[in-house]
Amino acid sequence: MMVMMTACGNEEKEAVQTQNPEQTVDVETDKEQTEEVKTETKEADKPNTNVASDSKAEKADFQSIIPSDWGIKLPTDFPVAKGKHLTAIASSTQNKATFTFYNTDKQLEINDPKIKETGQLVGKLVMTQYETEKAASEEIDQTVFTDGEAVDLGHGITGYQDAGAGSLFTSWNEGRWAIIARSTTEKSEESLATAKETVEFLETHMMPVPKKYGQLHIDANDTGSLAKWQKQKFVYTLTDFGDNTLNWLVTFK
Repeated sequence: MMVMMTACGNEEKEAVQTQNPEQTVDVETDKEQTEEVKTETKEADKPNTNVASDSKAEKADFQSIIPSDWGIKLPTDFPVAKGKHLTAIASSTQNKATFTFYNTDKQLEINDPKIKETGQLVGKLVMTQYETEKAASEEIDQTVFTDGEAVDLGHGITGYQDAGAGSLFTSWNEGRWAIIARSTTEKSEESLATAKETVEFLETHMMPVPKKYGQLHIDANDTGSLAKWQKQKFVYTLTDFGDNTLNWLVTFK
């Protein structure tokens, strides 16, 4: 299972895309500000207790891959499996930086040829720079969920369920995050259970504050989980982290 929140400020009304791509709905900033304040007062620095760690991510210099003119600082507390070391196959261009993270028995430098031979894949992070903030925002799901059967996810959050193509989706919003929990229709109860677990997790862990939007897809089978959020002209994407997606996501600010 895996499982995210938003920024604060005195902003004007924003037109946000609904599930019907041809319609828009005005979302009052008062509600956004309330949720954003709630987000930022959470225990942002609480450790990821779901992942045991006896080594530090900073032993591998991931920051060296990021172009200096981007002004981006990577987290230094990425989750590391007990008894393992974190490293990566990484590269960057003018507009994209890519990290494929691995756990290894011994500490290996970034891009060491032995990583693929001996390491265990952890997941992939891609950061992409776009020409404008508008272009970056168009890469993110901005749906405001209102359609489907309403379900109580706890902590005052309402989700909406619908089915299609052999899947059951439980969808909801937290601030400017559009979040979906998916299961197969044969195990439909897992969609709601995963959604509730995600909401519970996010009560004590803070997702990065998107500027302006973020999307999170949590798959009950851990096979299709995805986190994607915007920071001005940059889009961050986490894939292939399975049931560790949420733990990685909340390390970002």
